[in-house]
Amino acid sequence: MKVYIRWADGAWALLVLLAAVLTACGLAASFSFIVRSPTEAAGHGLVFIGSVAFAACAVWASLRGRPPWVSVLTVLPAVVVGGLSVELPDGLYAHLAGLFLIPTALCAMLADLLFPGTPYELASSLPADGPPA
Repeated sequence: MKVYIRWADGAWALLVLLAAVLTACGLAASFSFIVRSPTEAAGHGLVFIGSVAFAACAVWASLRGRPPWVSVLTVLPAVVVGGLSVELPDGLYAHLAGLFLIPTALCAMLADLLFPGTPYELASSLPADGPPA
């Protein structure tokens, strides 16, 4: 089995990783329970930049013809975490959403890179009489 990754796939994966790191670092910088941390403004800025990067990843995935579930799972952190961070800057809802949605976007990226093609595409490539014996 020949394993290769084209430069566009690698650049897309690096952009997803960059978006995840920016969002996670922004959430860490803006985390506080009672007193506002001095890095809260910078943290919200990093979350915004990470959300824009996640949205760019989703658009790029859609333009490259990746399955729709990859685009949806990649844009979820941008919409939910970024939106909660803007609308509720003092709440922990963005942090809780990021705890689940950032790894989900990374898993979608890995699943698409390691197993390209959807089950529908694989099933339609089989002969009409079924799989070879």
